[in-house]
Amino acid sequence: MNLTEERVIYSVRFQARRFDFRGKSIFTRFDDCEFAKCTLLIDHGTEHLAFTECVFKDCNIDKLEQDEKRGLYLRDNFFDRPLEERRVELEHRLAQALAARKAKGK
Repeated sequence: MNLTEERVIYSVRFQARRFDFRGKSIFTRFDDCEFAKCTLLIDHGTEHLAFTECVFKDCNIDKLEQDEKRGLYLRDNFFDRPLEERRVELEHRLAQALAARKAKGK
């Protein structure tokens, strides 16, 4: 019997890293990890990879799709919107609030 060992990476923060999983059988599970400004490359050849309770901040992906046939498992992950997108929204809301306050004062 030939069993493949699974590698578990727990509660690690990755900053500005590049993960190239394309065409590979990874046998790796990321549990409770944080990916900030990372690039994750995943294609139809990627197999045996899991992300559970991970946070993705300002990465190149905004979702991952589970595929049990390929061994791609995903559970309770959070995809934070890109920092630039959140900054623009905050500036827009601030401008609206200031305009409303100015209009109310007239």
